[in-house]
Amino acid sequence: MKVSTGNPDAMAPGVRALLYGAFCWLNRHIIVLRGFGAVLRYWPFVGAWFGLAARASAVKAVLTRTRSFSNTTHAPDLAAGDYLIAMDPGPTYAADRALVEARLAVLNVQADADQKAQKLVAKLTQPGVKAFDLIEDYLMWIVFHAIQPVFGAAADDVAVGKGGNVRDRGLQRQYLLEIRYVAGQLLGGNSSTLRVQRRAEACADSLRARIEGLNSDIQKAWGVSDPPEDIQRNAMGLAWISHPVTVQSGALVVQELLKRRKVYDDLRSMADARKSAVWTDPAFRKNVRDHVLELMRFRPIFPLMARDVPRDTEFETGGRHNAVCPGGGKVGLFSIAALFDPLAVHDSGKFCPHRDWKGEEGLRWLMFGYGPRQCPAKNHAVEILTSALIGLLTMRELRLARDDGKPITYDGPLMSRMRLAPQEK
Repeated sequence: MKVSTGNPDAMAPGVRALLYGAFCWLNRHIIVLRGFGAVLRYWPFVGAWFGLAARASAVKAVLTRTRSFSNTTHAPDLAAGDYLIAMDPGPTYAADRALVEARLAVLNVQADADQKAQKLVAKLTQPGVKAFDLIEDYLMWIVFHAIQPVFGAAADDVAVGKGGNVRDRGLQRQYLLEIRYVAGQLLGGNSSTLRVQRRAEACADSLRARIEGLNSDIQKAWGVSDPPEDIQRNAMGLAWISHPVTVQSGALVVQELLKRRKVYDDLRSMADARKSAVWTDPAFRKNVRDHVLELMRFRPIFPLMARDVPRDTEFETGGRHNAVCPGGGKVGLFSIAALFDPLAVHDSGKFCPHRDWKGEEGLRWLMFGYGPRQCPAKNHAVEILTSALIGLLTMRELRLARDDGKPITYDGPLMSRMRLAPQEK
């Protein structure tokens, strides 16, 4: 049976707002999704009724059958237009993927993220700094500094507009907000309220105008002769998906870590023992990187995924019977359930950064997809978040700051603010 997604555009505003609110609440209370996913794992025939895959074997099988289960399901949520994340396999997808991978290859994210993290840590640990915003004051700028070189010599003009002052933090922030809301539409999907959709579309229009004005500059910086429409499509995609998604993932990682005080304290002790070598010790960096991946397993930015079904087919649920999938429908993938499937992940409920995945290493990266459509920037994202986390570990003990209202503020499914306060010695 296909997933019944309804038609949000035909819903009454109140019903639509209720649906969107429920979606956002579930994203913030991941334990509820984990519980529901566990039920579907235990009784996969229930998931088969609704076209929901929850066992690791089922989710992996769907994600590797790209012809039968299509990424085009993302297309309606791309406020900025076509991008390879929502394309079917073919010449355009292959060419775009090759271009994106070539641009990612020029980055040196570890060095750039380390450099920016150290500068921000020095600023945020000055006397008198009693609290700071993890997103606005820290993560947003580390990710920006590490990823922006993807545009080559055109990077400054992309960030502040042609002729803009590259040191103008306000212009840079305007750009980062544009891409944040465009990415937020992908997270919220078509359940978003009309107000949220309009905001995403307005930001997408601004981003499109920004890139259109720099098309030839970007083409020259990239050293390619691709048609202008191909340059624009990929430049826009590289702008809006890489930065906001990495920032949100980083905020979720820190939120999850701060709930685990023993884990956090142990990492801080190890960082303190290394002093300045904290940035150059490869064993420590690997340890932090393993923690980042495990924290992302507990708080993936996309706990649920969907795929279009272009023609009648079925998928193996992991139970005794397959799930019938009529063409024209969708299949839902409980990635959060697959990441905790005890049949694939040993001692799955335990927080274990150094777990032996016993041949399931690919599943460890499921938050970035699986198989041939896995995110090409997954290693870059993890390296950036590793640098950001190392920086936070060199600071005094951090706790949520509760002196200015709620320490965490949400904008739909996005975390827009997380106030942290260094504790007095």
